[in-house]
Amino acid sequence: MNSTLHSRQSRPNSAWRFIRDLVAATGLAVVVAGPAFAGPELLTNGGFETGTFAGWTATGDQTFNGVQCPGPGSTVFAGNCSAFFGPVGSLGGISQTVILSVGEFYRITFAFEPDGGTPSFFSALFGGVPLVSVTNPAASGYQSFSFLVQATSTNESLAFNFRDDPGFLFLDAVSVRSVPEPATLALLALGLAGIGFSRRKQ
Repeated sequence: MNSTLHSRQSRPNSAWRFIRDLVAATGLAVVVAGPAFAGPELLTNGGFETGTFAGWTATGDQTFNGVQCPGPGSTVFAGNCSAFFGPVGSLGGISQTVILSVGEFYRITFAFEPDGGTPSFFSALFGGVPLVSVTNPAASGYQSFSFLVQATSTNESLAFNFRDDPGFLFLDAVSVRSVPEPATLALLALGLAGIGFSRRKQ
């Protein structure tokens, strides 16, 4: 295992819960969670806005996989394009190697839309570690996923696998960005909270 899964969207760790609750109470969410605290995008073509899989490596069955650019709509989460996948009888997907710094934390996010068809399957893995794996997911709009990982290697593979015999599954807005260590953000939030409370008393 080359990466450490630090938290999941459904079960954020205590440091992140503390930050969330604190900034909600002090009105500092924009400061703590803003873009200034995220590094540059590390993926190439994570939103598929090139209209192709440029930057990605095809894996498995590619018979019914592709990129569409219909503009904003039900099968596009952000921007104008999204990727669709419909391998029949076997898995097919995409992967991309991400360059990392050992010990740093990274936020992995993406949006996934299932159509409810069966049999179907979807999984996302980072460094060979499953982030999410679902069989026959129920139909829904786009679901947003977010994971915090700590790098133990200088590069890892972010991979997505799909199967949808009767229809198509959609992927969009894939992103990997470095973020401060949760404990560092907690200390920063405490400092900012102190400033906020001081101003309120005045």
